[in-house]
Amino acid sequence: MTSTEPRTEPGPGAVRPRHPLRTTRDYRALWAGDAVSQFGSKITEFVLPLLMVTGLHASGTQVGLLQTLYMAPFFLLPLFAGVWLDRRPARPVMIAADLARFALVLAVPVLALLGGLALWHVWLIALLGGSLSAVYDIAATAYLPRLLPAAQLPAANSLVTANQAVGGTAGPGLAGWLAALFGPAATLVFDALSYLASASALMLVRHREKTVRSAAPRDLRRELGEGLRSVLDNPPLRAVAVHAGIYNAGIALLNLAFLMRFVRELGHDSADFGLVMVAGGLGAVAGALTAPPLLRRLGFGPAFLTVLAFSTTPYLLLLTADGGGADLPVSALAYLLGTGGASAGSVIAVTMRQRLTAPHLYARMTATYRLISFGMLTLGTTCAGLLTQYAGARTALAVAPVLLLLSVAPIAGRSVRTLRAIPERPAVDQAADQAAEEASDS
Repeated sequence: MTSTEPRTEPGPGAVRPRHPLRTTRDYRALWAGDAVSQFGSKITEFVLPLLMVTGLHASGTQVGLLQTLYMAPFFLLPLFAGVWLDRRPARPVMIAADLARFALVLAVPVLALLGGLALWHVWLIALLGGSLSAVYDIAATAYLPRLLPAAQLPAANSLVTANQAVGGTAGPGLAGWLAALFGPAATLVFDALSYLASASALMLVRHREKTVRSAAPRDLRRELGEGLRSVLDNPPLRAVAVHAGIYNAGIALLNLAFLMRFVRELGHDSADFGLVMVAGGLGAVAGALTAPPLLRRLGFGPAFLTVLAFSTTPYLLLLTADGGGADLPVSALAYLLGTGGASAGSVIAVTMRQRLTAPHLYARMTATYRLISFGMLTLGTTCAGLLTQYAGARTALAVAPVLLLLSVAPIAGRSVRTLRAIPERPAVDQAADQAAEEASDS
């Protein structure tokens, strides 16, 4: 679909573009389905380990293997999924992934009802579900810039990020209530239905992507190389990817160290910890909604540096926790500000990636970016466990903000710092993109 709506570039003094929720029926359907799906995903994230422990008597190592199997496809699949997705319309792939995840999640309560649920079933479902989620996430990120005018991308990305924050805040509480009411296995039915709702919403989208198909053989090495170069040879995108990798490692270390310090060493109960996490969720929602006006006022680079001040420095407040009455409000404030900055930064980053990438490389660019950021997230989680165990939670909690501050360096470089407006791609460049797409299919 080629939009005829005027496109206004976000930047200092720019005119505020019309909001996609008000102007685009297709985006409303996409956003509504995603909102339901985010809640469902958080239900499973909370309930599945609980089911393994209470119903299948799994050990800590066996529960840990569940997360490992779910995350493994995020490292093994992205580059190949990106090559595959850049040749196909994203919407049908997203629908198929949702329907497959519906069947997978529904299999758990069905097997439990029949008395045949075993650990290997859960592990297999986690591996397959992670594979489907990896493909879906890449397709969804590539789909938005094909669906909407460029000027509406900040607001669209903001609302999708807000969905994730709201789901992360309210989802675990809803999951706990449902699990108490229906039992862990039966609660997974609600997540299965959320995937069905997401697929149904996508079926209501009328926009159809134009694709060029060819029976000519593919050059996988060349196409993989194009995907890698779309990030590594683009200075602003390379800087954002390096920042995301370092930041993810730091936040993984921080979250685990804070849990161990706050609950185990300082003796706060799970209710206090939950309140801190709720504050973080509220901050994430606020940050996501703040990003679009900040982009219009400051431009990309200055806006990114502004939100980084909030996503890095507030976590230093966590070091002041000593078991006293101020621990809860101070920790909640740190997470409120920190997740607010991180959420706004996520909106800015994904909008930059979409705007600075040729359309025929959307999926491959996203795959490369995720490979870097998720790879560092895993490294951070591994280091977090080792550092917390051998150096202590407080030491790990002191190291984490240092990593977060180091992540600012790539964004402070000239390629991002001076980036204010991203000019609309001229017609000649768009024609070149189309020619490149056709050449990659021939």
